[in-house]
Order: sequence, then structure tokens, then C-alpha cells
Amino acid sequence: MELWRRYLEQYADHEGSVEEQVVVASYHAAEVLGRLTSILDREGKYARVIEQRTGYFRQGSQQAELFGDCLITGTFTIYNHFNTLAHQFLMGNAAGEQLIREVDRQVHVRVEAAGQVERSAVALNAAFPLLSLVTISLDPEGTATDAIREVERRFVGASAQTKCAHDRLINGLYRLVEMMQLFVALSDSALHGRAMEIAARFEEEDRTRDPLLKLRNGFCRLFELTHLVATHLEGVFKTG
Repeated sequence: MELWRRYLEQYADHEGSVEEQVVVASYHAAEVLGRLTSILDREGKYARVIEQRTGYFRQGSQQAELFGDCLITGTFTIYNHFNTLAHQFLMGNAAGEQLIREVDRQVHVRVEAAGQVERSAVALNAAFPLLSLVTISLDPEGTATDAIREVERRFVGASAQTKCAHDRLINGLYRLVEMMQLFVALSDSALHGRAMEIAARFEEEDRTRDPLLKLRNGFCRLFELTHLVATHLEGVFKTG
């Protein structure tokens, strides 16, 4: 909950600067994703890589000053933590682990000659299939298959139509938010109502055409959804 308080305080401190609020929301989404992977790592199998990735984030956030650099720090930390999450949920699944490695390989290839916004877009677009795999693993009976496939279709369809790096960045972020709604609901049916409340607010906000506002709203909702499931699971593990 301390993370939630800091998020609200820093968000309010930067009222009037959408860019700064984008940074606040993306950084907190990255931070709470790291916390989620740590909560799930009850046996400490991924403790070293989680701490390493958290360290990269701390160092990057301290050094980054320009908006583009901050965006890269936030988006790549989000990707890194989704990478860890995918390994946690697909451990022992040879095909799944191979796909995770292939996604990671493609990320390294695609960012070599890319600009700042394009690199951030690559990170979020690579995070999406990882979250998709994790969400599918939470649904062994296939009750949410149609909903998962619909988000995947929107991801592929929008990817084919995007004309610039900003569009690709927003597409990756929006599809992450939509898939995260399903992830939260599948993680515990008791969270379904609150996840849908966040989804409704996100849909209403999407009326804006301002790309910066879209980024801010997307990162805010990604943070809120991840914070929701992380807080719930932390309580479960403390009492379990």
C-alpha cells in the first residue's frame, strides 16, 4: 500500500504535466510488477533475477532525465518483469519456455537500430505474448478462451494497421491492459468486479485522441490492475 500512496502523491505532484504523469504511472507499473513476481517466488527460485532486474530499474530511473529515456526505462522494466512472470507460470513447459526465449531474442534484435519510442514499443509489444501465455495458463478449462483470443486478434489487427512507433506503443500498452483484466479476473473470481470497474473506466478514457493522454491512461490502468492482484496475493500468502 506504500507503493499506492507514493503513486497518488507523485501523480498529484505532477498535475499539469502529462509527460511527467506518464513517467510516474509507467514507473509504478514496473515497480508493482516486480513486486508481483517477488510475491509469487515463494521458494526463491527467481530471487536473483528479480533483484537484478529491480536493480536495473533503480539505476535507470535515477539516471534517466529526458522523457524518452524515462519511457525506455519504464517499458523495458515492464517487459523484464513479464518475462520473469512467464517463466514462473510456464516452468516445466518446454514449448512455452522456448517461446519466451524466442521473444527475448527478437527483442534484442529489434532494438539495435531503433529510436526511443520504437524501442519502447518493441518492449511492450514483446510483453504482450508473454502475458497472453500466462493468462492462458490460468484458464485450464478454457472458460476465458474466447475473450483471450479476442484480445489477441485486436493486437494482431492493430499491429498490421499501425503506421508509426507511437501507434505501436499504444497498441502494445492497450492490449496489455486488456489482457491484464483477464489475468486479474482469472487469478481470483472475487476480483472480477473490480477488474471490470477498471476496464469500464479505461474504455471511457479512450475517447481521447491525444497520444500522451492515451499513454498516461494505459499505464495508470496497468498499474491499478497489477496492484490489485499483487495486493490480494500478498494477503493470501501472508495468511496461507
